[in-house]
Amino acid sequence: MQIRQSINKKALLLATLSLLLGIFLLLLYLIFESEAFLVGGVFYVLVVFVINAITLIGLCTNAIINYQHYRENITTILLFLINIPIAIGYIMIVMNNPF
Repeated sequence: MQIRQSINKKALLLATLSLLLGIFLLLLYLIFESEAFLVGGVFYVLVVFVINAITLIGLCTNAIINYQHYRENITTILLFLINIPIAIGYIMIVMNNPF
């Protein structure tokens, strides 16, 4: 499936960048065991949560307005939402980390 709507392309780029930066911060925290990375990670999660929530509202609005492209819109929303369980998993890893 080809993504044609620009809002969907931007949302998928945002989701990918959020995922990659989250992985990077988690790895830095696990490797260096620094509290600074923990604080930075918490701040990152809060900021990304707000940005992604606004983007998700935009995606849902776009799906309603451009209902003729429902497959592309639903696919984008589902791919965008994949970051939620991944972020929860990262939070569980950090909380259960014995450092």
